[in-house]
Amino acid sequence: MNPGKLATQAARSMRRYPLRTSLMMAGIVAGIASLAALASIGEATKRETMRRFKNMIGTFDTIMVRPGGGRSRGMPTLVNVPPTLRFDDARAIATNLPEIKAVAEMQSAFDIDVKYRDRAASPAVFGVSANWLSLRSDEVEQGAFFSEEQDQSLARVAVIGPELRKSLFPDDDEPLGKTIRIAEVPFQVIGVLHGRGAGPAGGSLDNLALIPVNTASRRLFNRDYVTMLIAQLKDPSRSEDAVAAVTALLRERHHIRPPALDDFAVTNPAAVMARVTQASGTLEKILTGVAVMALMVGGIVIMSLMSIAVSERRSEIGIRRAAGASRGDIVMQFTLEAAFVSLSGGLLGVIIGWGGLEAATRLQKLPPVFVWQPLGVSLLLSLAIGLAFGGYPAWKASRVDPAQALRS
Repeated sequence: MNPGKLATQAARSMRRYPLRTSLMMAGIVAGIASLAALASIGEATKRETMRRFKNMIGTFDTIMVRPGGGRSRGMPTLVNVPPTLRFDDARAIATNLPEIKAVAEMQSAFDIDVKYRDRAASPAVFGVSANWLSLRSDEVEQGAFFSEEQDQSLARVAVIGPELRKSLFPDDDEPLGKTIRIAEVPFQVIGVLHGRGAGPAGGSLDNLALIPVNTASRRLFNRDYVTMLIAQLKDPSRSEDAVAAVTALLRERHHIRPPALDDFAVTNPAAVMARVTQASGTLEKILTGVAVMALMVGGIVIMSLMSIAVSERRSEIGIRRAAGASRGDIVMQFTLEAAFVSLSGGLLGVIIGWGGLEAATRLQKLPPVFVWQPLGVSLLLSLAIGLAFGGYPAWKASRVDPAQALRS
């Protein structure tokens, strides 16, 4: 029989039994919708996490050193900092280690009052080296960053983030050249940073003020220790060697001998990002496995209901066989019915999955990402399930004896 006629008969049979068709489609719809939505949500989450992570650390050709005992596998914290890492350590790392290209120091304080006239804010205030921007790939959107000479001369200058600018200088009030007071110490605004958005934990990276680290140390914080060091690598592919070299040098300088724990921690952002990516990949595989299991359940439902349909449609099969339809025609018709049901469920699942993706990304404030590769795989998988699980009922239908079917 003509394949087109077989396809028409298969479609007519689907319309004749809408409840059964809907039940067969349900499992496929659920599986495909889950697969399409979860794959896209997982990719959107991974991209947003990487974007925020990169916003926070700047580049992956650096390592971070923070004070504090024990070993750290995560990102350094900037609060409750012990006084175990000093400016001399930064100079020693920059001078003695060939793996290191440059070093930048940082001091930090949070919830410090920053005022301009009658306006006030409580941003994070960081004292940083003049080479801070180059090590982090940050940009000044307006004005300029402070120089090494200004740092060494303890200049009271500040570069502010865009969120702090909005707080202190609303209505497009020009901030450059204005004097703000940080903890009642006057600083002249010389630049405004480019916006970076949110960090991995969701907090803003734009509500801050950067001042020269020596100015911060001697005129504001009164500290001779640093919150964190950032060391730029000459060869980023050998970051683990650089971590080992920095660790060995600081243990020697701090007179640490085994089994004593380090009073500092060295973090390799590239390694941390690799672990984050690995964890995201593992989660995606688990979620994909759950969706595939739902598809398999849908396939079993198709096989069960198609087998019941064969029993209920014995007289129809007998009439078709008596009218000249071959066993191959019967196999083709029932296989096409299963394939149409499965593929229709797949298409509907993609639409529902896209709708779920839109809702989830809006709720989580993620950039919408629709991953097309899982979409294509999902549709092919739904078709394959229809063919595979519809095969046995189709074979069973072809074995129906026409004479017995007509008598029944």
